[in-house]
Amino acid sequence: MASKPFFLACTVRRPPIYRVPSRRLYSTTPPRRSSLLFLSSTLGAAAASSFVTYQLFTPSTDPLSTASDDDELAYAALLQAERDGHDLVKEMRQDPQWKEVDPYSYLSGGRLHRNFTAGTLRGKGKFALRPALFHNKDMTECVAVLHVGERLSGHDKIVHGGVLATLMDEMIARSTIPSLPYQTGFTANLTLNYRKPVEVNQFIVLRSKLNKLDGRKAYGEAKIESLDGQTTFVEATALFVSPKQALLAVASRFRPA
Repeated sequence: MASKPFFLACTVRRPPIYRVPSRRLYSTTPPRRSSLLFLSSTLGAAAASSFVTYQLFTPSTDPLSTASDDDELAYAALLQAERDGHDLVKEMRQDPQWKEVDPYSYLSGGRLHRNFTAGTLRGKGKFALRPALFHNKDMTECVAVLHVGERLSGHDKIVHGGVLATLMDEMIARSTIPSLPYQTGFTANLTLNYRKPVEVNQFIVLRSKLNKLDGRKAYGEAKIESLDGQTTFVEATALFVSPKQALLAVASRFRPA
């Protein structure tokens, strides 16, 4: 009996197929995003921002009201007494050209705890005390006195540069957004110059002002300095842009009456 050819006698096994999850390389052209999805996201962001900036400046309330326990309350009370005893804070409170406001009055309930500076970075060793915040009559200048704790370090005992950038962004927003259409704006550009390190466990002074208003664009600057005003730690400039009128018209419907 003749034997079968070798290629018929052998069982051919197909190699296993390994499927690699598809992914887009950054060198390729990204797919076009749905215009409807983009519009919905943009409108939502505009509406949220409108609500935030609408109540940006309101009278100051109890700065200790969000401390989480007795230990933090006691620590915050000590810091508050120290801050309120400084000449700068006393002078600002007595000057009729300035008004003290609550920096986080627009945040209520869970929004307060989800907010980066008011919630995430809130607590002993971080921002244990709400800043003493002042603005001038036309809301184009702001001054804040703030304590930075040791848990805000990047390099050991030096406040993280990202934290300082966040403070600069928020301060310039406070002196530019009130002048924009519908008091709504988003950061388009932020430039910082770190002049000197900021050591932890000290009070610092933040100053910001509006430099130029051009339609939907507002240009501002800010700086962080020592409590005595002799040392400048950080300087910053920023551009804030208000969304186009079509988006603002929709966003305005979400404002409180």
